Amino acid sequence: MPLLRGIQRLALFYIDIPAQRPGTVGAYAFAFVCAGIATALRVAIDPYVVGVPFITFFPAVVITTVINGFGAGLFCVVLSTAAASFFLLSPRLSLYIENPADVMDLLLFILEALFYVILIAGMRFTIELYRELNRKLEQQGTALRDSQDRLGSIVAELQHRTRNLISVVGTIAKGTLRSSKTFDDFSTTFQDRLEVLGRAQGASLSHA
Repeated sequence: MPLLRGIQRLALFYIDIPAQRPGTVGAYAFAFVCAGIATALRVAIDPYVVGVPFITFFPAVVITTVINGFGAGLFCVVLSTAAASFFLLSPRLSLYIENPADVMDLLLFILEALFYVILIAGMRFTIELYRELNRKLEQQGTALRDSQDRLGSIVAELQHRTRNLISVVGTIAKGTLRSSKTFDDFSTTFQDRLEVLGRAQGASLSHA
């Protein structure tokens, strides 16, 4: 199915960093660093780029969410919104925004950024679920192979013991037949020897 193949391809590129897992201090610290770098870059290029105040913040939100999950991505959106409002929108160095058009742009940025966060977090969840299912299937497959190997060993051992038992019974029958004068003697002696053999086999199985 196309969807399953797409998830499999995404899983190949998805990297789980233990120190950056959702909810950890490292995850939120990474979000803070990404928002800070995005702010510094946007301030640096501000004299040369006009009309796109949030151009560097979208990559920061995407990267943060891909690596750290929903919470850190949402935190990056909040930091990016505050940074853009404080450093880029008029009046600068203030969280107050006097231009209604800038307010609309900021709201659009928030909505788009939240959409990216939700979408990427959903993809992360799907990939992690897919990997967990794969891990469980591999464990079940390993257990099944081990069970099949053990069953094969038991069957082989049973076949070996059966052949030996048939050989022993044949030897007992021949020896009893040579030493018996009548069929009744053969039957009685052979039955006694089979009972002794049965007890010996039972004792060997109990000690196996």
